[in-house]
Amino acid sequence: MKIFLAGAVSFAPNTHVDKFKIYEKTIKDFYPNAELTTPDIIWDYRDKCIKEHPNFSIPQINHLMTDFDLEKVKDCDVMICDASVQSTGFGLELGVTLENKKRVVFFYEKGSKISNMLTGAFINSNFVEYEKVEDIERLLNQFLTNLKLGV
Repeated sequence: MKIFLAGAVSFAPNTHVDKFKIYEKTIKDFYPNAELTTPDIIWDYRDKCIKEHPNFSIPQINHLMTDFDLEKVKDCDVMICDASVQSTGFGLELGVTLENKKRVVFFYEKGSKISNMLTGAFINSNFVEYEKVEDIERLLNQFLTNLKLGV
């Protein structure tokens, strides 16, 4: 199972970015052998590119990172997202999932503004609202159980 964990990172508040550790732990506990791509893996790849290509400009480094990121999206079996915060990069990843007909589930914090374009483009996807950060683990486990059962 290849899972891509997505959502806003670069300009998102730390309280949002910190949620990815909950998603990551829950997924690893449920699918210990899953190949999981997280925002940290994407950023680690970018850091690796900086070290390997010290003469590259920032746009060149970002191009390498983007290629890596989008290849991981194309190769995943399912994308699990936290859509509570909007992001251009997240939007690009979602476009690739749509183009490649990947299964996607969207988690979002109650009160978040979810784009009409998102719900319209992913009409057959799951949208899971959580009230508190503590709800993520339980709700994600429910989704992963259904995924394992083929629901």
